[in-house]
Amino acid sequence: MGYSLREHGADIFVVEQLLEPSLCAHVIQIAECYEFLTPPAGSSLTGELRSNEVLPLNHPTSLLESMNQLLIGRLAIARNLLSKRYDVTFSHIEMYSIERFKPGQNHKRHADGLILANRYAELAQGIPARDVSLIGYLNDEFEGGALLFDRQSTKIKPATGGVVCFPACYTHPYQALPVLKGCKYTFTCWLLR
Repeated sequence: MGYSLREHGADIFVVEQLLEPSLCAHVIQIAECYEFLTPPAGSSLTGELRSNEVLPLNHPTSLLESMNQLLIGRLAIARNLLSKRYDVTFSHIEMYSIERFKPGQNHKRHADGLILANRYAELAQGIPARDVSLIGYLNDEFEGGALLFDRQSTKIKPATGGVVCFPACYTHPYQALPVLKGCKYTFTCWLLR
């Protein structure tokens, strides 16, 4: 299948059907074998930004690592499309988590990119800059739950297997709107140069 970046304006793109529905269902099935956390253990996000549940993808189990590598392999397609678009080499894909949103759960407005208080603190600890955020939708059998980029006046809710790509910085704050009905599953990762 020929993949492409579908532009939603202001450097926000969707790669439609990057993951097949059967693969998405498989990822959800594997994720449900593990304990989702609210909020992530050890995170600076103490609940004020998110009410959803997170399965960090840093577990040392072979099953999660296998799933992680499978997702990274598929995301290489999006990485290559974005590298061509910007004429920049994104050398690394950082997988973060599978996220589960039940009715009423959301992730409030925030910008990706910084983990610590500022970029200088990150550089001092050797933390690389996150350049592009990727949020993949593993299902679409839910109501609500769209991504809202208020500065760009853009709301996106891709079909199963679609991946939303956008700059991981202060220019693109976004939020995951509350799920109204059903259960939403996504994954989050970043591209780094």
